[in-house]
Amino acid sequence: MNKRTKEMVMAAILTALSIIITYSPVKLVLPFFTLTVGAHIPTLIAMFISPWVTAMTVIGSCIGFLMTIPAPSSIIVVTRAATHIVFALVGYNLIKKNLLPLYAVALITAVIHALFEGLSVYILTPLVITGDTTATAAAGIAIAGTLVHHILDSAICIPILIALKKQK
Repeated sequence: MNKRTKEMVMAAILTALSIIITYSPVKLVLPFFTLTVGAHIPTLIAMFISPWVTAMTVIGSCIGFLMTIPAPSSIIVVTRAATHIVFALVGYNLIKKNLLPLYAVALITAVIHALFEGLSVYILTPLVITGDTTATAAAGIAIAGTLVHHILDSAICIPILIALKKQK
């Protein structure tokens, strides 16, 4: 099997996992924030394969959240999921250069991830959600929650990646 075919198969598997994980009953859902255990794992794995596999996996996550989160909150959640492309491509490039250990890549991508999700929540909350929710409070919750969520998913993902790397 050639490299392109292997990447296509991995993209399909990781995209499917991204969609399936959004259906998990183990999640916290607020109008502007969701925490779905394991939601970042396919994207984190895709960072080790290629940029286009990473992009397809992020698109899968967006599709999954669009199908599982009711409107109007889905606008914010899907936009947050779309921002994953930023941290994932930065992570891909850091991994490709092989200058940092995995935990450092996880921490750097966690900060980028949290900032971009916080920014999307800050911008979209006043446009989508009516009521007492302030954009600053929502963004703060999103940033803190995303940092914790990314680090937890990375802690799950790193042993998986180490095992996959040993198996080539």
